[in-house]
Amino acid sequence: MNVIEIEDVHKAYEDVAVLRGVSLHVMRGTVYGLLGPNGSGKTTLIHVMLGFLRPDRGTLRVLGSNQLQRIDGRVGYVPERLRYHTRYTAREYLHYLGRFSNLSGAALSSRINAELGAVGLTAVADRQLSTFSRGMLQRIGIAQALLSEPELLLIDEPTSGLDPGGQHDVIALLDRVRTRGCTIFMATHFLDEAELLCDRIGVLHAGRIAAETEMHRLRGPGGSVVITVEALPPGMAEMLASFSPAVRCIGQEITLAPNTPALQARVLRALLDGGVAILSLVPQHRPIEEFYLRAVRGEKAPDRASQAMEPSPDAIVPPPPGPSGTGDTLLRELLSREEGRQRSEPESDA
Repeated sequence: MNVIEIEDVHKAYEDVAVLRGVSLHVMRGTVYGLLGPNGSGKTTLIHVMLGFLRPDRGTLRVLGSNQLQRIDGRVGYVPERLRYHTRYTAREYLHYLGRFSNLSGAALSSRINAELGAVGLTAVADRQLSTFSRGMLQRIGIAQALLSEPELLLIDEPTSGLDPGGQHDVIALLDRVRTRGCTIFMATHFLDEAELLCDRIGVLHAGRIAAETEMHRLRGPGGSVVITVEALPPGMAEMLASFSPAVRCIGQEITLAPNTPALQARVLRALLDGGVAILSLVPQHRPIEEFYLRAVRGEKAPDRASQAMEPSPDAIVPPPPGPSGTGDTLLRELLSREEGRQRSEPESDA
């Protein structure tokens, strides 16, 4: 079942056309990422879905209804720029907003406690918001959007302006929200958060959805990868180079270009079996970045599903690091060996 159905939606501000025929569908229980540069109309589309703006033409249904005022309480919303009365404590602020969701008394207090715990702010619930960091304020914004236990969460630029620690916290929080069965529609211009969280992505460009794809088609080794090691033992570089002309060894760096799952697995296995300490593995060309750039340039994206090589049984396709990443056999082995090596090293006296 589709939670969001948008067909040929247009919206202009006076004589400036922003949405020029947007069509997209979002299935229940999924995370949809709307990508696009700043000013592409992502916020406008969210405001249309919320009923804040009326489309000039086109149709949309949210949670099965085209009467958007009838779905209040079933949709949670986190805007890009949150505004707070900072003299309130976090608990007071949620209590104030909760009353607009037809919650009161013990039911509201229970929901507030549950969401403060969910966003990791129970310990500071009675501190004034004026003392909160931007990342903490973003978590309070998500808590208020979840008070009514909505079926759909609309969130605009969830990590904008946050430092890396705050970004990680918000991404991990949204990853937990999806386990509730809540459908999430997320507008962003950061590819990392889309790669980590989304099931499907669309690129909004020139007022239309320029391209859409399932994220699983973009997960896997990039066009090339650089593996950095501590040192290669004698003969190892020659052995690796014998695997394929795509393998180049220069100093501490091993480049696989082009990279394939089978080749990456074979090189990693040889390094692990040879006791070589692997410092990093960095894709040089990310499929999601290629997909996005082709869309905004108006180029047709290649069908990676039909072009992808079928991996061998022992091939490794590392998922992107993140809250929901499960890792793979070789990389787990690599990490466990590295942890064991660090535990065996004597601690410094410094």
